[in-house]
Amino acid sequence: MALLWAIGVAQFFASCVAATPYYTVVAPDVVRPNSDYDVAITMVGTSQPVTVTLDVGGNRDSGGFYSENTFVSVEPYITRIAKLNIKDIGPGSYNLTVRGDSTFTFLNSTALKFMQKSRSVLIQSDKAIYKPGHKVHFRVLVLTSHLKPSDLSSIDIYMKDGDGNRVKEWNRVEPVRGVYSDELELSTQPVLGDWEIVVKASGQEFTKQFTVAEYVLPKFEVTVEVPPHVTFKDSKFPVTVRAKYTYGRPVKGEATISMYPRFVSDVLQPVYDPPVHKVIKIDGKGTTEFDAVADLSLNEDYERQILFDVVVKEDLTGREQNSTSSLWVHRHKYKLELDKTSEFFKPGLKYTAFLRLVHHDGIPVTDKTNKIKVRYGYSYDENEYVEEQYPVSDNGVIELNFYPPVNATTLGIEGEYLDVKEWFSTVSPAVSPSNSFIQAILRTRDPMVNEDVEIEVNSTSELTHLTYQVLGRGDVILANSVQVPRGERTARFRFLATSLMAPTAHLVVQYISPEGEVIADGLDIELAGALQNYVKIDAYPNDVEPGASVGITVESKPNSYVGLMGIDQSVILLKKGNDITEENVLDELRTYDSTPGKLKIRGSGVDVERRRRRSLRRANYALRRSRRSLFWWPGSFTAKETFNKAGAVILTNALVHEHTPWLYYRGGFPDMMLEEAMVPMSAVNSVGAPGMSQEPIRVRSEFPESWIWEAFDTGYQGKHTVSKAVPDTITSWVITGFSLDSVYGL
Repeated sequence: MALLWAIGVAQFFASCVAATPYYTVVAPDVVRPNSDYDVAITMVGTSQPVTVTLDVGGNRDSGGFYSENTFVSVEPYITRIAKLNIKDIGPGSYNLTVRGDSTFTFLNSTALKFMQKSRSVLIQSDKAIYKPGHKVHFRVLVLTSHLKPSDLSSIDIYMKDGDGNRVKEWNRVEPVRGVYSDELELSTQPVLGDWEIVVKASGQEFTKQFTVAEYVLPKFEVTVEVPPHVTFKDSKFPVTVRAKYTYGRPVKGEATISMYPRFVSDVLQPVYDPPVHKVIKIDGKGTTEFDAVADLSLNEDYERQILFDVVVKEDLTGREQNSTSSLWVHRHKYKLELDKTSEFFKPGLKYTAFLRLVHHDGIPVTDKTNKIKVRYGYSYDENEYVEEQYPVSDNGVIELNFYPPVNATTLGIEGEYLDVKEWFSTVSPAVSPSNSFIQAILRTRDPMVNEDVEIEVNSTSELTHLTYQVLGRGDVILANSVQVPRGERTARFRFLATSLMAPTAHLVVQYISPEGEVIADGLDIELAGALQNYVKIDAYPNDVEPGASVGITVESKPNSYVGLMGIDQSVILLKKGNDITEENVLDELRTYDSTPGKLKIRGSGVDVERRRRRSLRRANYALRRSRRSLFWWPGSFTAKETFNKAGAVILTNALVHEHTPWLYYRGGFPDMMLEEAMVPMSAVNSVGAPGMSQEPIRVRSEFPESWIWEAFDTGYQGKHTVSKAVPDTITSWVITGFSLDSVYGL
């Protein structure tokens, strides 16, 4: 077996020695201060190792020249990663330059974009809204791109009032274990409005906004329940109003419900029709019925959004609290939608799309009798289209596989079900001078950090080798070469997903054709488990009397720094946005990506990237049951665009096709360690039965809006318990926390 393998390898290299030698260098298209810059280098068709010298350098805007270089030896058909440690550079004009040695002489250079972003700063305050005289508590987390505590020695902080005046500065303060905490007591007559906490770190500026206002905390919460969708033919629906105090008791009172259509137009002056009003009694809950079409005299001309304003007036005190809701009136009960796996198809390779038949709320349509008609074709002549019929699946999703010929100029798709007929925007072909293409497909369902990801690559031509790079958070994390048995047009490989690739890993796969053209494709892979630390919060007992003690146990990685916060739920009802959430952290990680955030289609104004994300979220449940894999990528028109979308540059002596057509598109265009624990600790004052000994009457005087604000270390056991006395407010308290560790990060 070993002998046969050795002969096979020898034959492979012997057949490649006579070929034209090629080099490919793939690197991030941005350079950042105080960070690593990783470059992937591959040699194809060489007979011996080549020493490649890499240099990142250029002129600083502030004056002076910067240069950082290294070298690496690269064997034939092997990919190596070279690391350059970029110092504290400032804005300037920088280039990546690569040089070969005497065995393979080449010199190439490309411009890089400078991006100041090299650290993350997250700001937390104990509330999102304050009254005059209140104390503002805040924490600043200074982190690396790995979400670990930064080694930055000092930061500058200042606070601005609603008029933009600086009211206090904290200059050159030192974070401890990546965290700095402080406070500011507001005056009794401050400037009202939106205030800002501003943090400056390593040339970057981060802000957090909070509001200073005179307000009264809502004592009860109002929710409005309406069906999200109705039709013109079936327009009657119930409206349910619920009202409860923050400590859970129902509210007795009167609810006034106002219903009116929303009018949106950039040209016409809205025609005002008075709202339809109904008044009902509630005891924690009340229900009435509306008819959108009859009550509002709607015409069946186009879909309409109907808005609801509800005001609940409490019987006991006359206090009022409001809420809003909305629904849509549609022409049909269901809809057909097409989820494309790519905005471009590769001629000669299978193209997959998913047709969904669902109600407007996303619930699949169940129908064992009628079928869905699909018409498609590879030209603009609809008379040449082919019609196929599909039964309605249990989950409402139909997998459509198309096999466009090599000369296909477009892919048009049309769907029809009963009285619903949809023409979907066409799919355009990718372009290659040699008409050669590869297609990368994600074969791993629900990829996660610390697990293998499997990729399948299909090609229109025979393969001998492939090279791939994985970029995450603006850097090359992994690169490798894959040998493919001769004559094969399909290859598979695996790689371990790491936290540095999350939340979005950008995969680029390529090979060099015999004609000397770079044939490439790419994927965006959404990875779960980006946050490697965790925090678990338990409070006991859950229901207590005012002034009683509550035990709070926090578990996390050993020796982690934990920041704990407890806040009155009434404050959250008034305004949110003060806390650090998982969504905040993932959004922050995405700012390291230099990939284009959106692809504007000429003449349509459609934000393809946002549409793609919405489509993936919406189809996630059904598609998991209907497909083995789906590659998350809007597709690339050319090989050059593949690298651009991954946030990479490529330097090579092969052809990287770049083409700008006159028209891109025809037709219309666990895991979390920031756990939010709802702890319904209702501090209810109990009255004893007659004859029972009574405790001395205690006058309740502690009514804070913010209850817990402290930090501690979890120790070597990874657990810490605190005991806190519950304030006198009859409410529910929400306890949240974050955990920060030098090894596992946030």
